[in-house]
Parts: sequence; structure tokens; C-alpha cells
Amino acid sequence: MSIHILLIDDNPNDRFLAARELKLKFAQGITFDEITNEEDFEQALLTGNLDLAVTDNKLLWIEGLTVVKKIKDKYPNCPVIMFTDSGSEEIAVEAMKAGLDDYVLKKQHYRRLVVAIEKCLEQKRIKEEYVANQKLLYEHQERFRVAQDAANLGIWDWDLITNTITWNDNHERLFGLEIGSFDGRYETFINCVYNEDRDLISQALEFALENNSDFYQEFRVVWSDNSIHWIASKGHFFYDDSSKAIRASGIILDITDRKEREVAQQRYTEELVQAYSVQDEFLSIASHELRTPLNAILGWTQLLRKYPFDEKTRNQRLEVIERNLKRQQGVVEQILDISRLKSGQMQFERKVVDLKSVIEGAIDSTQLPVRAKSISLEYVCNDSTVEVLGDKSKLYQVILNLLSNAIKFTPEKGTVKVCIDVNRNSENSVQISISDTGQGISDKFLPYVFEQFRQEDGSRTRTHQGAGLGLTIARKLIEMHGGTIEAESQGVNQGATFTIRLPLLNKVTSTENTTIQGANTNYSTLKNSLLKGLKILVVDDETDTLDLLVMLLENEGATVTAVNSATQALQILQTNKPDILISDLIMPDKDGYMLLEEAKTLGLQWTEPLKSVAISGYANESNDKIMRAGFQASISKPIEPDELVDIINFITNNSLDI
Repeated sequence: MSIHILLIDDNPNDRFLAARELKLKFAQGITFDEITNEEDFEQALLTGNLDLAVTDNKLLWIEGLTVVKKIKDKYPNCPVIMFTDSGSEEIAVEAMKAGLDDYVLKKQHYRRLVVAIEKCLEQKRIKEEYVANQKLLYEHQERFRVAQDAANLGIWDWDLITNTITWNDNHERLFGLEIGSFDGRYETFINCVYNEDRDLISQALEFALENNSDFYQEFRVVWSDNSIHWIASKGHFFYDDSSKAIRASGIILDITDRKEREVAQQRYTEELVQAYSVQDEFLSIASHELRTPLNAILGWTQLLRKYPFDEKTRNQRLEVIERNLKRQQGVVEQILDISRLKSGQMQFERKVVDLKSVIEGAIDSTQLPVRAKSISLEYVCNDSTVEVLGDKSKLYQVILNLLSNAIKFTPEKGTVKVCIDVNRNSENSVQISISDTGQGISDKFLPYVFEQFRQEDGSRTRTHQGAGLGLTIARKLIEMHGGTIEAESQGVNQGATFTIRLPLLNKVTSTENTTIQGANTNYSTLKNSLLKGLKILVVDDETDTLDLLVMLLENEGATVTAVNSATQALQILQTNKPDILISDLIMPDKDGYMLLEEAKTLGLQWTEPLKSVAISGYANESNDKIMRAGFQASISKPIEPDELVDIINFITNNSLDI
């Protein structure tokens, strides 16, 4: 170890004796700067090359006390020893106050100087090590603090002897407290914890103590703003020699985000399970709704073929077959409607619609079940004409569905009421409400009443038919009209009210109140068949469909030519032009579009264009596409005979551009 000492003394003999003793002790590891004037002293202070200073008190050019002060002012950690024979107790005390490290008398105490220097150098070393360690500790603490802040960790320490708890600032922040406000009491801590979680903490602490294990618990804390935050706490117990727990310390971490994700995942899983359950239930119900009508259709078809029933019985059974076919058709149409709505391919017209006539048409269509159950159907409308912009067939579908549901779920001799209420002021809207005195809707199911595949009673023992799609379709269709639909019910067996609100097109006039008991009024118009004398060419590759169309049209008075391919139809068109062409769109080789396109080429010599009707069996067939191809009208399978006759009558008696 190399030691450099300032030896400040006017007396060369004293300097020599002191240096000799130090060299004997430290051998070659020591060097000196002998200072005998103020200039050398100032230069030494400026250079700073010193580990220790030894000064006399009485110097010719400066006071020893001044030397001490100057060295300590510039180098406070440098030891200074006063080695003198001219001092006093007062001087020693004053020098000590200025920072003097030791005081040694010269008279025969040169060896004592060596001991003093050793002691001062050791103290300096210890002090420097302490300062370095403190600096290192501070750096470690600072890095740890930064790590805590980055990890958002709170630190706690619990003295089990005094029952006091210490938290760092981050711990208080994670508990929603102001920094420095925690009083260290266990009661204050536990009062921050969500009431239902307090026992969990006590149980976790007891378990850790009993099993000599670490403590871990997740719990909630309530902040002063009543917000709830999730905390994970982990700690370790420390024991004395008698295995008594004396202290515990640990960390906490905010896990609110993780818990919220877990809750969201749990909710998603439950919803997924529910969705699969609902879908399975729907498939079961849909299967039942599709198969049940088949039982009657196939059964009576086989019996009618096997046994010679009288005409009355035969007609009754044919009505059963027709009724079940319509029921089956309704289920299929609902499924197709859901598909069209999801894919955005639902055909939708925007025309002026007389809403009152739509509602009255729906009422007329429900008279059979109304009479069968002796239901009082009340219809209230205070305006003669209520016009909205929309699709007449879609609005009719919605009203008929709601009205049919009301009748279906209303017991015998119950009441169903249909009200139209017009608001021509700020809202300029019309409200249609359909209420009943039926079985009502439970509070639990009411929020889901418009969701697809949902039925309040989806069990095998349910008493009502239906696939659970009607209300979903109704809501979507009303929303397409810019309106809203909502359901209200006071509960089971308290009836239900469905309310539709639509934007109103025009103002309304007149007043009318109607109450229907059973079926007193018929709002439908009589259809007149005008097919007599018409020449119709029918094209369809399905023999059963072809036979049905031929029988239907011939019974209405038309002359029918039927072929099962587009090629055969084109051969006929080369020599004979029919009044009407009815063609299926989907056929092998050439489809209906290709047939009509080639027919137009053949028809250049015709004086009048060929009028045509398309038959579509695809749920997503675009009506616009059909019209652009040149067809004047289209009809979907399964074909309603009256609808087809009406279409033929319409395009026959109207001049249409192709």
C-alpha cells in the first residue's frame, strides 16, 4: 500500500525524526512532502496528492489551526494529526472542532505518532469503504425501486411482535391510498379489503403458519371511490430459534386486468356453451317441426292412394296435407330468411305501403284460429290511411307473425288487441301494438325474446309449435324499415305486448274503430281467373313440378305446352310463340337465363315481345338479376297456385317494357 503524507513543520530535526519513525514502520510504502512555507502548502492543496497530513501547531508562517481548517475545507475525508509541543488543551479542543483527527505531543512521542497515523488511516479506510458501500447500496435500492415501479409491485413488511405493518409508496397506491397515509395497523389493512374476501386472507395466513409455507392469496380491495381492484399478495414468514413467527414480508401486484380477462373468458365460454346448447335445441326443434308435418303428409298420401274414400273425406284429408305442407313451408322460409338476413341478400322493396291494409290482411288471415279458440280480437285504428315507406310483403310477414304468436299463446276465450296509434307531431311516426292475455314472458327470458334459436320452452314437452326464428326475423325486418320493436310482459300468465314503431310517410285522416268477435270481416279481394284462352309454354326439368303446373294452368282455362328442357322449348319457340313463357331458372345444359336470352334472338320477328315468368328454387336468387335478364316476374318454390295465377293475370293485362 502506498501512503503519501504532508509533513508540515518548521523544525528540520522534528521532520527528520518523524520521517525516520514512519519509514521504519511503513518501509518503502511511504512518501513525504515536507512543507516549510505557505507557497508549498498552497501548492500541495492545489495538487491534492495526500493521504494524510501531520502539522505542527506553532509555525512561523501560519497557525496550525488554520492549516487544519484549510485542509478539512478542501479535503474533508483527509485525516489531519497535530504533532506539536507548543499546544494546550484549549488549542486541542478548538482543533478537534475544526476536524482534527488526533493530537500528539512531540516530546519523546514519535512512536506515538506512528500509532496515531495507523489509526487515522484505518479509520479513513473504514469510512471510505462505508461511503462506497452506502453508495452501492443506494444504487441497488434505486435499481430495485425502478424495478418495483416498472413491475408495479408493492412491498410490505409485518412485524409480528409489535403487530405493525410497513408499506412502500407503491403498496399504498395499489390500495388507492394517499402516499404516507397508511398507519401501519392490521385493522386498517383489512378494512381496505372487500368484505367477502377478508376471511380468505385469514385462512391463507393460518394455513401458511401451520404448514411453515409461503403465503399467497388473491383478493379484492375497495378504493375510496368505491372502485374494486384485484390484488395478488405473496409473502414469507421468518421464525426465531424457538420456531415462533416473528416477522413476515412480501409483495403485492395488481391483477385487475388479468381477472377481467378471466371473467371475460369465462363469460365467453358460457356464452359459447349457451350458443351451442341453443343451436342444438333449435336443430332438435327444427327437425321436429319439419318431420311432424311429413308424418301427416306421407301418411294421408298413402292412405288416399290405398283406400277409396268418399269425396268429402278425401277433401278433408287433402286439407290436412295442405295445412301440414304450409306448416313445413313456414319453417323452411324462416330458416331461409335468417340466411338471407345474415348474408345481406334479403330482397327489400321501398314503396309507399298502406299499413292499415297490411294489418287488416294479417287479421283476415288469422280468422280460423281466432274462431277455433273463441278469441276476442279487437282492432283499433283512428285513421283511415296510414302510409309508410317499405316492403309490403315484409311488413305483412312481421304483423302476421306477431298476431299468430298472440293467438297461439292466448287461451280459449282470451283477448288479442291490435292498435294503430299515429303521432304526427315531433316524431312523425306510427306505433302498432299487439297485446294478448296469454301466457306472458318470464323476466328471465324477456331480454332474449328476439334472439335467434331461442324459445322460453324448448323442452320435449312444450305445448306450442315453432322453430324460434319468427321474432328474430321480425326485429331484423323492422330495423330494415328504420323502426324498432320491443316486447313487454308483467310475467308468466300476465300476457304480453309487442310494440312496433315506424317512421310515418304521410299525414292521415278520418276515424274508425273496429272490434272483431271471431271472424266478422273479410279484407281480402276475390281473385278472378283470366287465363282462359292463353297459350302458355312451361319449362321445368322436374317432372312432378311440370305435372303440377300443367294441371293448375289447364284447370284455369289455359292451353299449356310442357317440356323438360330449354332445348325443347327453343325448338317450339322457333315455330310457335306462346302468350306466356314460364321457366325454371335452374336446369341442366341450359338454364332459364340462357333460354330467355336465346328466345329474345328468335323473337326479333315477333310483333310483340315474349312475356315471361321465372321459377326460382334458390333462397338467395336476386330478384334484380331476374328482372335484368328480361323476366317480367318471378315466383319462388314451393309455388302457391293463386299467386302464380295472379302474376300471369297481371303481366297479361299490363303492357311492360322488356
